[in-house]
Amino acid sequence: MRRIVTMVCLVLCVLFLQAASAGPAAAHTGLSKSEPAAGRTLSRLPAQVALTFRGPVTAGADAVRVFDDHMRRVDLGGHPDDRPRQTLRTALPGSLHAGTYSVAWQVTSADGHPVAGTYRFSIGAATHVVGVLPRPAGADGAWTGRLLGAFRGIGYAGLALGPGVLLVALWLWPAGLRDRRSRALVWGGLGLLATGTLGVLTVHTVWADGRPLAEAWSGSGSHQHAATADLAYAVRFYALLALGAATAVATAWAGRDRPARPLVLAVTAAAVVLWGTWPTTGHAVDGRYAPLAVAADLIHLAAMTLWLGGLALVAAVLSRPAHLGELAAVLPRFSRLAFTAVVALVVTGTCQAWRETGSTAHLLDTPFGRLLLLKSTGVAGIVALGGMSRRWVRHNTTLPLPLHQPTGGAPGTTLTLLAPAPPAPPDAAHVRTLRRGLLAELLVGAAVLGVTAALVTAAPPA
Repeated sequence: MRRIVTMVCLVLCVLFLQAASAGPAAAHTGLSKSEPAAGRTLSRLPAQVALTFRGPVTAGADAVRVFDDHMRRVDLGGHPDDRPRQTLRTALPGSLHAGTYSVAWQVTSADGHPVAGTYRFSIGAATHVVGVLPRPAGADGAWTGRLLGAFRGIGYAGLALGPGVLLVALWLWPAGLRDRRSRALVWGGLGLLATGTLGVLTVHTVWADGRPLAEAWSGSGSHQHAATADLAYAVRFYALLALGAATAVATAWAGRDRPARPLVLAVTAAAVVLWGTWPTTGHAVDGRYAPLAVAADLIHLAAMTLWLGGLALVAAVLSRPAHLGELAAVLPRFSRLAFTAVVALVVTGTCQAWRETGSTAHLLDTPFGRLLLLKSTGVAGIVALGGMSRRWVRHNTTLPLPLHQPTGGAPGTTLTLLAPAPPAPPDAAHVRTLRRGLLAELLVGAAVLGVTAALVTAAPPA
């Protein structure tokens, strides 16, 4: 009960700080100024169209396009390069007639997210616009985004089943790596992680550039964000190789009492490096408080990995009849680890949600906000199921009180404190109830990971 009260107090403190410091949202790159301004009627012909963004962006050759009132392209094109810039310009010919003109732009923000928009201005007087804006080359980006989200979801599942199961086993139950199911979870998770990373590496650049999916196999983009993302994915692959080698060593060591400390430290360091490659290719690097956002994102990812990885290990291996004797000793320790992970998830997730939405109104009127509410509902469901599991742990794995034995037969002699006996194995029927609850947590957790993957490809409100 005390821990639940502590968690609630932490959440309330976070919400209070957010309410006290709430301001306009600026979590994602957007257009801050345009020349000519949107909706303005000019008395003379402008020499160019200049767009200024809230943060540095990268742009392709057709980042800014201008069309007349019959949707004929009239701009002379800009001269974009691969360096991030805050202002983009495209020149206009000196022979434009009076009328209304439409400007369409598409850029890549610092977090690798494609951002696009349109607006109109007029020369002399406004005229009736005929037709619709031509679709850009990457107009099928929605399907590319869905594919990217699917690969990211596979990667999240691999994080939980690979590094998550391995770390929880090494920290709390090293003997568990002797079980073939534990090893299958870890190796399967590392395989999913490699598959998801390879898929994201293939799709991410064309999605960020707004290019057609067919160009995914024609070579990666050359702008700065593509180079940064490629570096992050390369580091992720090296960390995966290190984890694979460490898993092989840990499996061979599982027959001994405890793994060597250097092995545990090496696995933990490789996992931290692996976690660090996610924030550098996501929303955390764009917008205000970016360094704090990257740190919060890393903690959020680590907490998710350990929580879901531990749940998978307990549900699939530790709660089986062959390990009931060890369940009573290991489960209380995992319960404490899970509680810490939940607190970290709630605090960091709330801070990130506030940073990326900026206003409660955006939770209902934007796709990003609605996905965020759906994810929060799923997390609340997991927390409720986790509370039921914690009650089960308290009722079924209570350690007996220490025993006292008199040192002599005379009254008033001192008592010698004896070590308590190990807890008795829980009843098999009760363990089945626990396993069903853990499986329910995992199912809801898988749904939350799916929503999280969709959030990565959704633009936060700005």
